[in-house]
Amino acid sequence: MSAGSDDNYKKFTAEDTEVLGMSANAIFSQKAFVDFTKVKHPLLSDRDGKVMQAFNVWDEKRRLAKRSYILIDKEGVVRFINTRPTNSEKDLLSTETLLDEVKKINKK
Repeated sequence: MSAGSDDNYKKFTAEDTEVLGMSANAIFSQKAFVDFTKVKHPLLSDRDGKVMQAFNVWDEKRRLAKRSYILIDKEGVVRFINTRPTNSEKDLLSTETLLDEVKKINKK
């Protein structure tokens, strides 16, 4: 999801899907990011990387998460994980790709 994209957030919530962001940044950094970018979805702080380690997306050496997309169904089962080769914009998944995956999961 593009930072600050209210239209994209609405597309996901229309599919009965919650969007969360997570990083190892401190809560005050997350708040500053939200204030600056105006993102609508909640951002979570995983300072020690334990949650990100559990999903195998934590880069311990650099102390940051690899750009990843994780979809979890309503029963709490991970149905989709896609970790990108870099955090650059060219490697982001499109909103349409993610919405297609959400729709597949919601049909089950």
